[in-house]
Amino acid sequence: MESDPSGMSEVLWQREGAVVTLVLDRPERRNAITRTMLAELLFAAERCAVDDSVRVVVLRGAGKGFCPGDELRGMGDLPEGFAFLPAAPVSHAAIQRVLRGMGKPTIAAIHGFAFGVGLDLAMACDFRVCTDDAQVQDQRVIDRGMHAVTGCAWFQPRAIGLTRAIEFLILGRPYSGAEAAEVGMMTYSAAPDEFDAAVNALAARLATAPTKAIGLMKRQVYEGLEMDHAAFMEFAAPLTRDVVIEDRAEGINAFLERRPPRFTGR
Repeated sequence: MESDPSGMSEVLWQREGAVVTLVLDRPERRNAITRTMLAELLFAAERCAVDDSVRVVVLRGAGKGFCPGDELRGMGDLPEGFAFLPAAPVSHAAIQRVLRGMGKPTIAAIHGFAFGVGLDLAMACDFRVCTDDAQVQDQRVIDRGMHAVTGCAWFQPRAIGLTRAIEFLILGRPYSGAEAAEVGMMTYSAAPDEFDAAVNALAARLATAPTKAIGLMKRQVYEGLEMDHAAFMEFAAPLTRDVVIEDRAEGINAFLERRPPRFTGR
């Protein structure tokens, strides 16, 4: 497994073939998010986005869980080495836009817990795999006299429906991983001893898929959420007509020749 040479301190970069795993790495604080972590995560995600050899990105947490949300003791300052990031503000919203807007599939692998903005980061990924016994919750920010501004009020109604989202966000209704998968918040859940195998199997499948076609499908799904049908059809037609996907010919040939396709991701 290849490690990252850039010297990040709160996000680990691990690469195996076409799959890059980004690990939130503050286990002594349960991976609570700091500005340093956000800057490093944005840097790493943007790096994955522009590297054609990366075909899948997995987001995980080190230690006992995924992420409990912000570091309430203080987010700290931006690290000096990441002051060169002018493309987007170093914020939760920027991370979510990069993960969701990336032209390749992303997977959140959730064990232990995902609370608050930690859950929002997971929701920004295309696939979410969790352990059956994971705990997911919005951290009951209402009870602190706060309202969340990091994406949950946009993500949750679309994932689990309006009625459940209101309960989840205002009453702080907790879900187990299995329950979250049942209502559509998670893609699926797995027993703890089968969790890593489930994540790896999904990543391996996506790593051999037609990456460019997946990126275009993501654009249609996510951008289409804000369009009516007529506007969507006008938006989607040029993506089929004008964008060259080399894997399209391979997929058709493989079907006609009755063999598995050998996609390159281009």
